[in-house]
Amino acid sequence: MLYRAHREASHPDYVQWGRRKVRLSIYLILPSWFSLIVVDALFGRFLTPDFLFAGVVAYVIGTVIVVMLVERRKIRELRAAWKETHPLFEKETKT
Repeated sequence: MLYRAHREASHPDYVQWGRRKVRLSIYLILPSWFSLIVVDALFGRFLTPDFLFAGVVAYVIGTVIVVMLVERRKIRELRAAWKETHPLFEKETKT
């Protein structure tokens, strides 16, 4: 509980970014994965199983890779902003 209060008070950008990430996964990623399951259920008889499986796996892996890359980029931006606002901490940790 204290950690959450600290984050919200001291790091509002990080909290806002985390909430955006949760909304993205709830409103975009999960429904798109669900639609792939529906397509598989409806058209699984007409498409070859290997093609359908490869398409679903490629889509899921691609989505995960994109999310990871966006997350890494945002963490780098947050670190750079933190270093700008905390110059004394950087000087003390380099010695």
